[in-house]
Amino acid sequence: MIDMPDTDQPAAPAGAIRLIFEYDGDDVRLIHRQPVDVLVPGFDAAPDIRTGRFAEVRDADDRALARVAIRHDASSREVFPEDPGDPITRVDVEHPSGAFTVVVPASEAASQVALLDVDVPPPPPPGERGIASAPAEPRENVLGVFPLTGREAGQ
Repeated sequence: MIDMPDTDQPAAPAGAIRLIFEYDGDDVRLIHRQPVDVLVPGFDAAPDIRTGRFAEVRDADDRALARVAIRHDASSREVFPEDPGDPITRVDVEHPSGAFTVVVPASEAASQVALLDVDVPPPPPPGERGIASAPAEPRENVLGVFPLTGREAGQ
């Protein structure tokens, strides 16, 4: 008889690291790393390019292992109204500063995390006789690369 795993059991939690970053304008610093034993939802095992901000886990040879979306908007802030019946609004921030947290998967091969801002330029205008040109290549702006082990700033 072949011993098959019980598929009704939940998957065991995978190793992960909670990273806390501070930013002041374009300056980003990793201030804390904490190993956590949780499943990391919403990451790509084989990263592909999408628009947005991402924490990309890389190995020692700078190869991408996983990419997690950063769900933090530093360009605006919520403003709560004085009158409880009025809606909450958002206002643009001229010089963003603050902190954010992201949890990334941490395999044995993971050695660093890169913060990326990925956008796709608008498509080029149609060519001759209205034939669409090839789609534009995504652009990646590396905001910083940080080791997944070692000492954080201020420690």
